[in-house]
Amino acid sequence: MTITASVRKGLRTLLRRVGNSDLFLLLASRLIVFLMRLSFRTTRWTIVDEHLVGAYHRAGRPFIACLWHDRLMQAPCIWKWQQPLHVLASPHRDGRLIAKIVESFSMPAIFGSTGNGVFAAKEIIRLLQDGKYVAIIPDGPRGPRHKPAPGVVAIAKIAKVDIVMFSFCVKRYYRFNSWDRLIFSYPFNRGAIVYGKPIRFNELMHMDDNIALELLENRINDASKRAHRIINGTD
Repeated sequence: MTITASVRKGLRTLLRRVGNSDLFLLLASRLIVFLMRLSFRTTRWTIVDEHLVGAYHRAGRPFIACLWHDRLMQAPCIWKWQQPLHVLASPHRDGRLIAKIVESFSMPAIFGSTGNGVFAAKEIIRLLQDGKYVAIIPDGPRGPRHKPAPGVVAIAKIAKVDIVMFSFCVKRYYRFNSWDRLIFSYPFNRGAIVYGKPIRFNELMHMDDNIALELLENRINDASKRAHRIINGTD
């Protein structure tokens, strides 16, 4: 191995270690939280069907909240209710960063994934059965993009709760070149937040899992499409 190659390898190793350090994750999370709040507070929002979620809170009924991974940036800002929203996060670096971010919004993190993680699933079911609210990113932590993992439906059936989906769209944004094509919403913007039609437990209990997953995918996509139409003045 040449000296140049050795130096490059050493730099890559150093960057990986720094990127995984608690200090880096803390500083990065604080910067991201600042940008999230700045963007959200300076955006003129149109909010559609928020009453669907409000009805659950007034009745004290827990649910699973779902949105796609690429819409993560504004998700913690959208939650306006006093009851904390528990968020499922991956134990890997990206998930640890997300955990630090959501904890800044008083949202407790649960470490696991929708594809596996028995402990996380049991903890989510326990929280839901205790009347808590839980957010699951169904296409996280590594995709495929906009394709829900089976864990969401299985947990909803066991816990006997509804699934509530939502999405947002903004006029001006930047998309990262990542697997999920994460949206970075610019400040001083115009946006729409749309809550989709919930999937009721009464529907789920009589539904094949594959059909339920397809329905979940379609309803999240429908919320995204409607938000997009609102931004473009076609809804």
